[in-house]
Amino acid sequence: MDQQQYTNSFGKVYLTVQYDPANQWLYNDWQGLLSTDTVVQGCEGVLRALEATNCAYILNDNRGVIGSWNQANDWIEQHWMPQALAAGLTRFAHVVAPGIFGQSSAEAMHQRVGTRFEMCLFQDIEAARNWLLLARKNAEPA
Repeated sequence: MDQQQYTNSFGKVYLTVQYDPANQWLYNDWQGLLSTDTVVQGCEGVLRALEATNCAYILNDNRGVIGSWNQANDWIEQHWMPQALAAGLTRFAHVVAPGIFGQSSAEAMHQRVGTRFEMCLFQDIEAARNWLLLARKNAEPA
């Protein structure tokens, strides 16, 4: 799977989705202000990538996100999560956006995940990468 980019109505890239074959995860790089529509369109793209790669891990990078995306959490919980689980998602490492609004949105999503899949919030991308690498290592047959 090649890198996929999603643009908003102004032609600005708000999401880049890329499969990392060496680490066997999807890397999602979100940028800017996110409307409900852009979150939905981007998440649908992530689902297509999950299905195409049969990938169990996501590294979701929100360091470039500005503001809240709480308005999309209902849709994420009701539509995206069941489809992501059906596509094989087991672990979701989420690097939170700087600032209280992005962190609040991530915490609200984390509460909605419950026990459906493992989700962990990180301030640092290296910690998120290490968490996924450890999970992959532990999942490999001895």
